[in-house]
Amino acid sequence: MRSDCEPVAAPPPVYSKHDYNVDTKGPLAVQLPVDLEPGHLSTRPSPTFNKNAASAPPRGQRRYYFPTTRWTRAFAFTVIIETILTVGIESWILIDISKGRDDQQKEDTTRRLRSFLGLYIFALLYELLLSYDALRRQNTIQLVGLCICNGGLLTYGFLQMREIKATLNSVITDQTVANHVWATYKIELILVPVFLAVGTVLMSFLTWKLRAEFSWSIYKNISADIQMKRRYITYQVYIALLKFDFFFIFGSQLQILLVIIEADSNDFIINAAMIPVTIVTLLLAGHFCRKEKAKSLLCIMAFMLVLMACFIMMLIQIHSPQGSDVFSMVRVSLTLFSVIVVLLLGVTLINTVMCINNFHKGLKPHINNSTPGISADASLELKSREGDTRFLLN
Repeated sequence: MRSDCEPVAAPPPVYSKHDYNVDTKGPLAVQLPVDLEPGHLSTRPSPTFNKNAASAPPRGQRRYYFPTTRWTRAFAFTVIIETILTVGIESWILIDISKGRDDQQKEDTTRRLRSFLGLYIFALLYELLLSYDALRRQNTIQLVGLCICNGGLLTYGFLQMREIKATLNSVITDQTVANHVWATYKIELILVPVFLAVGTVLMSFLTWKLRAEFSWSIYKNISADIQMKRRYITYQVYIALLKFDFFFIFGSQLQILLVIIEADSNDFIINAAMIPVTIVTLLLAGHFCRKEKAKSLLCIMAFMLVLMACFIMMLIQIHSPQGSDVFSMVRVSLTLFSVIVVLLLGVTLINTVMCINNFHKGLKPHINNSTPGISADASLELKSREGDTRFLLN
């Protein structure tokens, strides 16, 4: 007989069908009471999975890329400091030389120096932009290309000293004044290749360090498929080549425009129109490769062959007796740029064939994945996907 003071056990809770969350999909069908589900104490409704949720930027994610690791920060810091020092020196020389001359000397001097200093400044700023892009895309191939490009700018720095000295001697009639002006800027012009030499060494070392870091990112996205990794590296090389093609083609066309600015207007219009046409063509080349459109890429290859022929004819014209006077002030630099353009376009054509050969072999889904804040069409390279780490039973 039970004592009246003995506590009575509470009856078990009774749940209706509305008090259950039922999941009948998937191999594990689970029925849990609402008040026994994890997180039920929260008054907010439980989140639901949405296929389009990946396109919305996560809370707290930055819209723009900032280096987060030790080596990416070191690379970015090196390139930024190098750009500030070299662009500062080049800009100061260009501005200072333009002052203190009479009108005719000022016009001749600034016009000739624009092809050296202006192009050099553009190259350094474009290299800074490509460095940011390479770190954001985690493109090791582009970093290697930037190291080579920085070495080329180092060579051009020594060439620039000779060209500027020759320009001052030809424009300033008084040799004493010309020597005095050259002595004023000699130290600064020597410092530019020195800074570039130090920057090239540091960039090469940091690229070697970043190689392992970026390789791990590729492995996470493409897994251990060796063939797929090779196809992606071929694609990376192609995109990097297109970016360097743009710089050298633009640099060559800029020098030509500075030479023929007072020549026949038809030649000026044709060469000026080549710049936007080339930009659009290179952008379409990357887009067609990402979308695996072989026929469209064949049309791009035909345009590249025409460009190669144009630059080969330009080289012949530069070194012909008729063109020796017209291109005298940019002969060395324009020859260097034109030769590099022909070589780069040749390598780009070969790489285009390799990319076409890799079409429809499984690479397209990897390079078309979009990241938060960046549309798939605006992206030309693989993105690192760091999704939710929760385990879903469905």
